[in-house]
Amino acid sequence: MKYICTKEICLPKCDGDGFEIPNEYGFVKVGSIWERDDRSNFIGGDVHLDSMDDDSDFGWIEMSFEKLKENFVPAE
Repeated sequence: MKYICTKEICLPKCDGDGFEIPNEYGFVKVGSIWERDDRSNFIGGDVHLDSMDDDSDFGWIEMSFEKLKENFVPAE
């Protein structure tokens, strides 16, 4: 399922192993499109989303179900 971001979110960046990179942050932009991947979960979030936008600060993000509902809507 695909989702569209409705509120800009600032998140810490992670390395390839899923560890937070100290003092490095990126933004999830309003209008960016993300695809839910229920097969992947690297850092313990309830929901794993892969970016569908080439200019995203993140290749993937994870968050709680609550944060998903607060910041994203399903794409139709």
